[in-house]
Amino acid sequence: MKKVIITIFLLLEVFIFFSNKTLLIEERNTINICLYSYLPSMFFSVFISNYLYLNNFYEFLKPIFNLNKKEIGIILLSIMSGYPNNVRLLNDSKNEYLLYSTNFINPIFFIMTFNNNYLKNNRLCFIILISHYLSNLIIFLIYKSKYNYNDFSIKNESNIYNKSLMITIKTLSIIFSNLLFITLLITLLKLIIHNTILKAFLMGIIEFSNGMIYLSKLSIIPFIKGLLILIIITFGSISMIMQSIALNDKIKSTKFLLNKILNTLISIIIYLIINVIIQVMN
Repeated sequence: MKKVIITIFLLLEVFIFFSNKTLLIEERNTINICLYSYLPSMFFSVFISNYLYLNNFYEFLKPIFNLNKKEIGIILLSIMSGYPNNVRLLNDSKNEYLLYSTNFINPIFFIMTFNNNYLKNNRLCFIILISHYLSNLIIFLIYKSKYNYNDFSIKNESNIYNKSLMITIKTLSIIFSNLLFITLLITLLKLIIHNTILKAFLMGIIEFSNGMIYLSKLSIIPFIKGLLILIIITFGSISMIMQSIALNDKIKSTKFLLNKILNTLISIIIYLIINVIIQVMN
């Protein structure tokens, strides 16, 4: 396996050499997306969630679902900041199954940045998010009996602002470094595949933000567009999986991937049911 990986990287090096101009354009596009679309929403969400976490804000919560207060807090913060920050918040937890039910896209990025600037369809955006969130709730209920309820210890932190800032910088640097590397694969994909819908979808599976933005610009049926975007954000992309593994070395990659696929399948079923209900009501 190691030889295969080394061979792939050597071939990528050759590709970089012969396609450096095309790659440079794609890297610039990725940097623009990071700076003007992703960074503004991600920075504040990740920073605030980490600041609240280090301040033990979960002490103000009442236990529900038989979980302890800290785990409830992590679920709420995961909804607020989105992946991959959820896996970093669970670094000290023995409850690996919470990784599979906190698979949320950053709502500020999806609603304020992606929908307002690219998708521009509030109804479709709402249906996608409902399907996405309900699928995580179902995963939570599936694994509810497997949670270890008393594995967290409360720590008193000092210099919380500085520590939150450093954690945020580290998290974002990992995310953006992965994005720049993944852009290499996206560039290769664009040169090989010419079908625009297939290209957009595969781009999203490799790196979700590039794929969603590319997909939102295509003139296709909103139902299909919403379904493809839902698959992309729930699966999270190969890039997001790599980022998650980089932020939490306790992740079992095969199990993590299989649960991503399960989560995606559940979200598709919910999306179809919601659309059938809307059609009946109309």
